[in-house]
Amino acid sequence: MAFVTLLTDNSYLPGTQVLLHSLRETRTKRALVVMVTSEVSARSRAKLSSADRVIQVEPIPNPHEASDAPWQGSGYTKLRAWELEEYDRVVYIDTDAIVLEPLEELFELRVDFAAAPDVFPPDKFNAGVLVLRPSGRTFEAMMKAAPTAPSHDGGDTGFLNTFFNDWYTGPHETRLPFRYNAQRTMYWMTHVRQPGYWNSIKPIKILHFSSSPKPWEDAKKKGDLELVWWQHYAQMMMMMSVV
Repeated sequence: MAFVTLLTDNSYLPGTQVLLHSLRETRTKRALVVMVTSEVSARSRAKLSSADRVIQVEPIPNPHEASDAPWQGSGYTKLRAWELEEYDRVVYIDTDAIVLEPLEELFELRVDFAAAPDVFPPDKFNAGVLVLRPSGRTFEAMMKAAPTAPSHDGGDTGFLNTFFNDWYTGPHETRLPFRYNAQRTMYWMTHVRQPGYWNSIKPIKILHFSSSPKPWEDAKKKGDLELVWWQHYAQMMMMMSVV
């Protein structure tokens, strides 16, 4: 069993490092795995020393992406997690997230796939946090469907919602509480006038910095949630300096 994330270019290295650090802080004994593409430099890979494994994978392009889209040519690479059949269960977490509490219970779910709700619309899930059982057969089915399958958001979240279209009506364990993928977008939308929304999902397990800018991209934009990320970053740097 393993925690898995994906790094497709050097610009997201700080996010990956802090995510790995936050997982280590939970004292997990699960393997920490980072999938990387050829766009990630040797220097960046060397800075992923807190991972147990760094695996190079072939990028999978998003058939819906525009020519200037982020993650150009690699928008569906997350699907490679289904190829990791050496692990019975994988908890995939996007590299722009941090873990605030232990997540061991996710490995006990008796389903092949689980995800948490997206911010909108309410009957869709967000692909930033996924619990999955790797399967080469499932991966092959995804690759067959990907070129023509619709995506409501133009990205991997939309594709996966199409592929797992029974998520909303399936077993309750397939629907993780929002606290397992607490998206910053919801905080921005509600915390001033309707703080009850954000407070109701606490304790937050995974804080996901969906949307832009990422905390490490604009040091001047430091709200309450961004400061949480920077606290983890500072702690990580202090520990590295001691070593």
